[in-house]
Amino acid sequence: MSARHLTLPILMSLSSFSPAPAFEENPPGEHASGRKPNRLIHEKSPYLLQHAHNPVDWFPWGEEAFEKARREGKPIFLSIGYSTCHWCHVMERESFENEAIAAFLNQHFIAIKVDREERPDVDAVYMAACQAQTGGGGWPLSAFLTVDRKPFFTGTYFPPNDDPRFGRIGFLSLLEQVAKLWKERRGDLETQATKLTDLLRSASESNASAAPLSAMLLRRGFETFRDTHDDTWGGFGEPPRYAPKFPRTSSLDFLLRYSLSPAARADGTGATAVQIVASTLDAMIRGGIQDHLAGGFHRYSTDRRWLVPHFEKMLYDQALIARSLADAWRVTRNEAYRATARRTLDYVLERLRLPGGAFASAEDADTQGVEGKTYTWRRDEIIQVLGPEVGERFAEHYGAQAGGNFEEGGENVSVLHEASAGGVDGLAQKLGKPAADVRNEFEASRKRLLAVRDQRPQPLRDDKALAEWNGFAISALAHFYQISREAKYLDAGRGAARFLLERMVKDGRLQRRSREGEAAVDAFLEDYASIVDAFLDLYETDFDPQWLEHALRFGRDLVKLFWDEKSGSFASSAAHHEALILAPREFYDGATPSGNSVAFRALARLSTLTLDEAFQKPLARMETIASGLLSASPGNYPFLLTGAAFLTSGPREIVIAGAEGDAVAESLVREAHERLLPARVLVRVRSDEEEKRLSKLTPLAEGRAPREGKAAAYVCRGGVCKLPAADVATFVKQATED
Repeated sequence: MSARHLTLPILMSLSSFSPAPAFEENPPGEHASGRKPNRLIHEKSPYLLQHAHNPVDWFPWGEEAFEKARREGKPIFLSIGYSTCHWCHVMERESFENEAIAAFLNQHFIAIKVDREERPDVDAVYMAACQAQTGGGGWPLSAFLTVDRKPFFTGTYFPPNDDPRFGRIGFLSLLEQVAKLWKERRGDLETQATKLTDLLRSASESNASAAPLSAMLLRRGFETFRDTHDDTWGGFGEPPRYAPKFPRTSSLDFLLRYSLSPAARADGTGATAVQIVASTLDAMIRGGIQDHLAGGFHRYSTDRRWLVPHFEKMLYDQALIARSLADAWRVTRNEAYRATARRTLDYVLERLRLPGGAFASAEDADTQGVEGKTYTWRRDEIIQVLGPEVGERFAEHYGAQAGGNFEEGGENVSVLHEASAGGVDGLAQKLGKPAADVRNEFEASRKRLLAVRDQRPQPLRDDKALAEWNGFAISALAHFYQISREAKYLDAGRGAARFLLERMVKDGRLQRRSREGEAAVDAFLEDYASIVDAFLDLYETDFDPQWLEHALRFGRDLVKLFWDEKSGSFASSAAHHEALILAPREFYDGATPSGNSVAFRALARLSTLTLDEAFQKPLARMETIASGLLSASPGNYPFLLTGAAFLTSGPREIVIAGAEGDAVAESLVREAHERLLPARVLVRVRSDEEEKRLSKLTPLAEGRAPREGKAAAYVCRGGVCKLPAADVATFVKQATED
């Protein structure tokens, strides 16, 4: 029985009011001076600390809150969000800072705050309930629970007062009605909470398929994204609106890999897949979703044209977009993709890097309670900074018109975006100037404007380091070094990796979060899977065997701690984690790829490298789950599709032998790095000593030390190897032929 769109009879009077959609979104309003802090003041989470001076008697998630609820017989109000969430801040200002609302909440409920970025397990449980009841979800997530933590009513953002124009119940009215129902019909609410929980448990069971992974499943995935692609403005969505638009890079990653499959190359769909990727990346690069001054990308676009974003900037978006841009460059050699990846990662290094080498989680959208205040411009401001001639030219190219395109705090301002038809080349032709001169002028102008912008009040930076997101960043930095050979990116990736190993492992166990010198919260599936992927990428970049050793170590921990033999998939949490009302096994690939999808591809890589049954057996089980999910709804699982593409392609096992600095070996490595090979593992053997060390980790290295000072590439498939390739042309032919 499905739990989707469940209606609970007792709460029909409530659920008839539909809260406004609250997409992922930022700092709260200033707190009254001298107000006594609540329990959240003792937490490390920037999000929880934002609420530490609310008049609401907040508890952090923990036994103290649940014991008080049991002792006093009160229901629980659970509020889940994150520090750079715009609508979380709005609800705080409107409701949680409201003395009357806070007093009622404190009297009738036990109020709990959760940072979804620290506790993705808790968020996953109650987001599933919200999606089941309402058909959607977002943050802030608002849930009412029984004393045994079972949800009976959920929603997202609620305004403080009833808004009959849009059929939206006010938060105070909602609290009053829930309190009344709890007093008069508590038994019925508890019964329905149990029913909802049982349905959620049933819905979380995996659906295996007897059919193997196949090229046909990949074709269905391609067709899904082709059919939902916005042919005018790029990206994906439901026609005719296509908005809002998120940079869901997993879809692009899959399409690039699909484009190189034999079937796609043969029937022309591969070229179409590349066109879809290019149209999306090109529109994102031109649009206001990119920060054209500091680099990096905002969270998502509120409109179809990628023009007006929600302005928060998340570490994971920067990492995942940069990685997709690197792969797009590998396929197309479009220099704009490499340049944009560089600017994006420069933003990460300059604005998100923390002392010690890890990366902060995000920057807010709001400044002083106004969204976009730091980022937007009036046309006259630009001209004042740059002067009339240059300023007019810059304003024309970057769409800063007198009427603006965004309302900020009651004023019409502009989100910068490339508005010139034909881009810089078209503008240069119109001006009769060399395109290089116009580019240089705009680069200088961007630096001058950024210097002015940096003097404005700045958005809050969430300075916690999350293992999962730092894993994404390490991968992105490694991939960019592979296509650029610019040492600072590899150095930064190594620095973040060392931070994880030295400061985020406690008593041998990876931690999810580090902040202010404290590593805490035992890591979840998402963290381990991302870290395994990151260390594999780092090894395939600088070929330091220590990264492969760490990848195998965390890979074995991944299986040991999270593998669930019964379901044939990974649980989000391990036995040592807190037991929640259900253990979700998430596969859906949203803004970030799911833990199971990342783990699936990581298992495929580890299995190919090691031939170890510890990886091969769970991988074989997961293939049946993946086949079932992809058969039913491929569009929901684009990163899972990349794992399927890896396996259906028949992974190449590539070993490059040659002494450090050997010109032939280096040319072979560069070719392997600069070419997108959708299904390959890469090993480098530079000496007899390294062969001995690597042979303990992967049988691919055995007997592959350089012989007689000659470099060669060994390309194998399923253990069957071609003759050693001693030049780039032979290597490319062997690595790419079907």
